[in-house]
Amino acid sequence: MQTTDIHRSPEPWLRQQARTVRGQLVTALLWGLAGGLLIILQARLLAVICQRVVIDGQGLAAVQPLLAWVVLIILLRGSASYRGEHAAVRAAAEVRQQVRSRLYRKLLLLKPAGLAGEVGPLTEVVTAGVEGLEAYLARFLPQMVLAGLLPLAMLLVVLPTEWRSGLVLLFSAPFIPLLMVLIGKGSEALNRRQWERLASMAGHLLDLVQGLPDLKIFGRAKHEAELVASVSEEYRQGTMAVLRVAFLSAFTLEFFATVGTAVVAVLIGFRLLAGNLSLVDGLFVLLLAPEFYLPLRNLGLAYHSRMNGLAAAERIMPLLEQPIPEMTQADGVLPAYRAPEIRCAAVTFRYGGERGGVQDISLTIPSGGLTALVGASGSGKSTLARLLLGLARPESGSITVDGIDLAALNQTAWRVQLAWVAQQPFFMVGSIRANLLLGADAADETAIRDALEQAALWPVIARLPAGLETVLGDQGAGLSGGELRRLALGRVLLRDARLVVLDEPTAGLDADNERLVLETLKRLAVGRTVLVISHREAAIACCDRVVELANGRLERVVTPQQYLGGAP
Repeated sequence: MQTTDIHRSPEPWLRQQARTVRGQLVTALLWGLAGGLLIILQARLLAVICQRVVIDGQGLAAVQPLLAWVVLIILLRGSASYRGEHAAVRAAAEVRQQVRSRLYRKLLLLKPAGLAGEVGPLTEVVTAGVEGLEAYLARFLPQMVLAGLLPLAMLLVVLPTEWRSGLVLLFSAPFIPLLMVLIGKGSEALNRRQWERLASMAGHLLDLVQGLPDLKIFGRAKHEAELVASVSEEYRQGTMAVLRVAFLSAFTLEFFATVGTAVVAVLIGFRLLAGNLSLVDGLFVLLLAPEFYLPLRNLGLAYHSRMNGLAAAERIMPLLEQPIPEMTQADGVLPAYRAPEIRCAAVTFRYGGERGGVQDISLTIPSGGLTALVGASGSGKSTLARLLLGLARPESGSITVDGIDLAALNQTAWRVQLAWVAQQPFFMVGSIRANLLLGADAADETAIRDALEQAALWPVIARLPAGLETVLGDQGAGLSGGELRRLALGRVLLRDARLVVLDEPTAGLDADNERLVLETLKRLAVGRTVLVISHREAAIACCDRVVELANGRLERVVTPQQYLGGAP
């Protein structure tokens, strides 16, 4: 989208985020400015001490009070630097938290509608991408302001003291930001290319980790490891190219700052030899000369932080600026809390190609009972289930719930009544209780036990030493496949949803576990509308009706006996 300036350039968006923490950034700037002013005072005190010792011949005891003031100023400078850095980092951390929360909420709304993209690049945006904002907020923005204020403050004290050196500083200073911009333009494309490579690597590595068992079985693990090494080497070379530009920039900035300081030193030396300048004034200007260039050099180094921040913002903005589909808004008609009757009228949904999706589906799923959704792979079963759940919106046609258009329902209230059990249900690392309460965190002990008993899982959990507090590993490690399926069904029972969709609930289970799961399904169907996506004959046989899809179209609606017996 190119509708606003924010869409064309990420920098206004970054500054908009900075305005949300304006107070902390101003605090960081004030501490930085205070540190800069202390440098001027420190330089003057050191020049006075040298004048008194070298020219006036005073002893150490005479200048001890001034030395104490110098030590105090050094401590104050250290404190100001620490406090300024701390305030800037806190501001950046707050912005990161805000942006990450907004991304999370936006992805919750966009992901169900199929707009969020791939998992790997998304993970990279939410983690490394958001972290990249700190460089812009905590380093570049404060340093940009300090680079404008501190050199000006130093010029104001140098020009009245030694105007020739002041003119040297004044005319040499613009070369540093000019070179900074010229070199930064060259590194901008390199930074953007590195972010793209990082996103690609994140997605590739995630796919490999998820498919590692299959790669081992087919003997492709070594080949993929070599491919990862090759991609990593390309990324390393790209990173080194960015670092070479950064080092070149630092060398160039240091060169001009050194030359400027050297010219000032020569001028002061000749003025001292001619007797036209006092030692205290000459030494004061000479001590300030490198400090005059320091904010500009720091800005040049921070300019690369700006590149990182812009590259990160370019990946974050498109997600945050994507419009939320109307159906995800939390307004509309409140659905009745009962087993719904769902009607599809000429529903069509495509994924932008010829294959996939569903076309012209007209279907009624009655209230209550079990409905099997069958068909070959790619026939549109999962797409139809997403449409019925309200996770995607039909391109044409309509879906009604108890006579009310699904798009007109309050989606938040509608999803309270939904439950979805994937073929591989999600389980986090945590206790059985925590996994069970994902969908109903307010359930009491009686409700938990009742749900587990209905899922035929209570005897299994009761035998465990820690019972409900038994900690499951990654993907539910600690329970068998059949036990995990029943735990997922127990989660649905505890949630007390009115519409339940299950994807292959008995796939990969032995006969005993399949029987237990199907018995749980029959209990689950009481007072609920349950849609079962399955290829297993036993699962289909326990249903009340069978909806068959073929090539994205409704083939027929028959009884299980007709479907399994091959009757037309």
